[in-house]
Amino acid sequence: MTAHPARIWWAGPLYEALATACRYLLLSLAWTLCAAPLVTAPAATCALVATVRGWAAGHEGPVLATFLTRLRRSARTSTLAAALLLPGGALLAVNAVIVPHMAGQRPYLTVALASVALPYLGFCANLVPVLAAGDRGVRDAFRRTAERLVRHPAPALLTTAVAVTAALCLYVQPLTALVLAAPAARLAATSS
Repeated sequence: MTAHPARIWWAGPLYEALATACRYLLLSLAWTLCAAPLVTAPAATCALVATVRGWAAGHEGPVLATFLTRLRRSARTSTLAAALLLPGGALLAVNAVIVPHMAGQRPYLTVALASVALPYLGFCANLVPVLAAGDRGVRDAFRRTAERLVRHPAPALLTTAVAVTAALCLYVQPLTALVLAAPAARLAATSS
């Protein structure tokens, strides 16, 4: 029995492209819903990167089941890591609000703030793929992230650029999370 030519056309590359797009959209939606409470955002982001990293390795199970399993696995470690990094981020955010009002000292303080904020952002952006790689303690994840930044600066810089670009897109238009989260995680996972 021969297949109908339209069926062959549909089951080919177009079907694969649509299936992949739907998987990414569903994963982005799941991440958006799980990250919305903010407390669960670190675990959701680690689960997002871990799920996409699994896809890159050829492990394509059910999207929601895989994402929720990885969310549950990464919840404790990623939330603790975020809690430890939160005071530094809050201090940088407060300084980012204050520095523009410093008149004559603004150029010097802007350079000083950027020289602290950029490494902080780089560390935070590269911590997520390290946490998503497996169950480790926070101390080990921090150590591996610092090693990654020193030993592999180009992939670390690419991961940071992807994370900052995605964050800026979400800041400008929050609804882009429904489309942008999973592809950005794929870029970050590919560079790590």
